[in-house]
This record gives sequence, structure tokens and C-alpha cells, in this order.
Amino acid sequence: PQRVVSGTSLVAVVSTAVGSARTFGSENLVDARAAGILGASAMVSAPFGARLTARMNCDALRRMLAYFLMVSAPLVPAKALAFRSRKEDGVEKEFDAMEAVPQLVAIGVTAGTASGLLGIGGGTLVTPLLAMATPLSQAAVIGTSLLAMIPPSVVALGTHYRMGNVEPRIAAALALGTALGSSVGSSLAVDAPRGFLEGVFFFGMLFLSNRTFRALKK
Repeated sequence: PQRVVSGTSLVAVVSTAVGSARTFGSENLVDARAAGILGASAMVSAPFGARLTARMNCDALRRMLAYFLMVSAPLVPAKALAFRSRKEDGVEKEFDAMEAVPQLVAIGVTAGTASGLLGIGGGTLVTPLLAMATPLSQAAVIGTSLLAMIPPSVVALGTHYRMGNVEPRIAAALALGTALGSSVGSSLAVDAPRGFLEGVFFFGMLFLSNRTFRALKK
């Protein structure tokens, strides 16, 4: 059932975020204050999103995921445009997280609800929104998003577990696979050429959206 998919997927979200955030942090590509504000606000809304799954039909939940993937895909090219338009003479603007608290809280609450409801991580939603709202570099946005979504994902996972929405054997396999993959992927992401990650993410999201819609038709 889709609610079990949402709950179990959060194991992969937590494992990936922990492994990848360590790599970005070692490269000083994490804004700790921004991550703290995002994470704290997302922790408030994540259990709400998780509990919503009990009130929704599984087909409706899966359809919502399919539309979410489809709508999120164009946000990544928009994120790249935001980075390019923000550069002035090749120098990034300074960013103070305390001056952007309202924007960060709004992003965190939205991301926490979506994480609990659909079992997604920060890359899908927080990364493009954070890119548009702040002058952080692309790598710093990714690193900050990963760190920020660890606490709310753990909270949402605990809520789903208490609701019986976590399949332990699948969760264990996901944890092992993503722990290995995240260390490799984050190392590649730090030095990835411009536009490559955005393109992979864009077409990957559209592919997954299409497969989800096809599964609904079956």
C-alpha cells in the first residue's frame, strides 16, 4: 500500500541524508543555521503529514505522488537559472540565515508535511526552493537541504512506524543500499559539471512520475 511505501521510503531518506551531509559538511558546504531553522520547522509539520496518510485512499495518495514528481521536475532547471542570475561579476552574495527566517520556516513547514505524507527527502522540494530564496551556492544548497531534513525525516519515520507503515525487511535493505550509494553520490556531486545533476534529476523525476501514473492505470 502507498502509505507503507511512504513510511518505508523515509528509511532511505534518513540514511542518504546522514551519509551525504557528512561529505558536504567536510567541504564546508553546509549552512548550519539555515539547516537548523529548516529542520526545526519541518519537525513540527512532518508528523502531521504522516498522520494524513491514514485518512487518504492509497490510490489518491499515489496519484498525489505522481503529480508531485511531475510538478517538481521543472523546479530543478528553475533552480539552475536562479543560481546563474544571482551571480554578479562571479561573486556570490553573502547570506545571513537570521535575515531569512520567515522564508526558511515556510520552506521547512512545507517540506516537513510533504516528507511525512509522501516519504520524500529534501532534494525534491527543499533544494529548489532554498536555491530561489537564498544566495547560497548550488553545492551549499544541497548540503544544507540534506542536513536540514534529517530530524524531520526521523520524526516522520517514527510516526509511520507507530502506525504500522514501515516494512522492516525492505527498510533494512534500503538502509544498506543508500548508505553505500550516498557516500559515492555525494562525492561525485561536489565536483559534478554544471547542468549535469539538474538534467539527471529533471528526467528522472519525469520518468518516475510516468511510471507512477502507469501503475495507477493498471
